[in-house]
Amino acid sequence: MPIAACLRLVAATLLLQAAAALAQPVALYSVATDTAELAGERVKVDVYRPEDFGATGLAILAHGFTRDRLRDRDLGRALATAGVIAVAPDLPNVVDPFGNAEAVADLVRDLERGAFGLPPTPRARIVLIGTSAGGLSTLRAAANLPGLAGWIGLDPVDGSGVGIAAAKKVTAPAVVLLADPSVCNLFGSGKSIAQAMPGLVRSERMRGASHCDFEGPTNSFCRTVCGRSPPGAAKPCGARRSTPRSRCSTTASRRRCPRKRPTRRAPTARRRHHLPRHRRRPTSRNPRARRRQSRSSRPVSLMKRSSRFAGRCR
Repeated sequence: MPIAACLRLVAATLLLQAAAALAQPVALYSVATDTAELAGERVKVDVYRPEDFGATGLAILAHGFTRDRLRDRDLGRALATAGVIAVAPDLPNVVDPFGNAEAVADLVRDLERGAFGLPPTPRARIVLIGTSAGGLSTLRAAANLPGLAGWIGLDPVDGSGVGIAAAKKVTAPAVVLLADPSVCNLFGSGKSIAQAMPGLVRSERMRGASHCDFEGPTNSFCRTVCGRSPPGAAKPCGARRSTPRSRCSTTASRRRCPRKRPTRRAPTARRRHHLPRHRRRPTSRNPRARRRQSRSSRPVSLMKRSSRFAGRCR
């Protein structure tokens, strides 16, 4: 093979390799799994770190009831892509929000000292984000940790009033996002938490959103128990409705479709005939005709009827 042909073949191979490298998505973050002792338990922690090391802050992600840190994977990736370090631990307790709140507080103190290979992060740059029951745990932790950068509740759940008492003590800026009322969020119990927050910045109910939409990835079990939302239906209340009118007539979609205002029907002559004859009102504008109609609509007594019939029989 001539030398020129060999050079052309090598150049074409290098060009193909470069095109394949450009076609592959470039990761803007890295994920590392570590362990930590939180509330006396050894748990796993995922750290999503931006590649440019120019992080603007740090967020702690707390999962919901009977879930794990993997349910916060999509949120952790999105935060890391935006330049925010995300730390997602496995909460040690299943049904104890007080123990999980203590675990979140321990994690904040570890990050202030510097943990998982991260530089020491001051509390004023740490935001707590909790989903469902994790929202209640992070809320209690935020009540005992003054000086946080903020608290975000993703459809938080509070069935005993503990969250309302903790919300009154939180001084950090707060944002609450809610789904449609269902059994899984105790029929919109997070609304009472938002109303009790003194530093509430925004509280928004996402119309058409399910309780499972705030974790990612979710699974079929959550969709079966808590329901699922149609594609593109999760919009803030007040935004333009995306559900077609043909789907609003079904029973399953009545909750996400706006209700029509009841219109008051005007009295018509056809509706008058549903009343007894002696209760009907005369409809004519002529005074003589109105008197004639009022006489004909009066109830006839039995004596008059009998006298009329008797006169006819004579």
